[in-house]
Amino acid sequence: MGSRGCSCWLLSLALLCSLAAAKEQYHEFVIRETTVKRLCKSQSIMTVNGQFPGPTLEIKEGDSLIINLINRGRYNVTLHWHGVRQMRTGWSDGPEYVTQCPVRPGQSYRYRFTVAAQEGTLWWHAHSSWLRATVYGALLIRPRDGTSYPFHVQPTRELAPILLGIACR
Repeated sequence: MGSRGCSCWLLSLALLCSLAAAKEQYHEFVIRETTVKRLCKSQSIMTVNGQFPGPTLEIKEGDSLIINLINRGRYNVTLHWHGVRQMRTGWSDGPEYVTQCPVRPGQSYRYRFTVAAQEGTLWWHAHSSWLRATVYGALLIRPRDGTSYPFHVQPTRELAPILLGIACR
């Protein structure tokens, strides 16, 4: 085998290994009204899985996210994956009436996309009216196994994401 054939074989093997390392992560997000207590006052707000803020998603670069959104609330909703490059998956980007129709009460929608060539802390949020005030969460994208962050000095410890928001109407 010549050097060109060997190079093609090694490149194919490296590509296959990188694809094998990527995972599909499945999450179910149930949007519903939940009573929360903040500053000694109870109020009803829209939440994801009864959490405020919503779940933190932790993935590795190259992973695919599959989010099954179930709308048990009273309002239309879409989710936007803030900062995620939607390559050939624009229908999963979330702007209501721009890239997708809203998910109506009692309906569901499956978001599916791959996070490629991105690392860092991003966030996801509702892209419908005032729901973005309470329906949101962090999206942590770590480097693939065997690679490091693109910084000269690597982090020595991880900190939990801090999300600021208000829950008042």
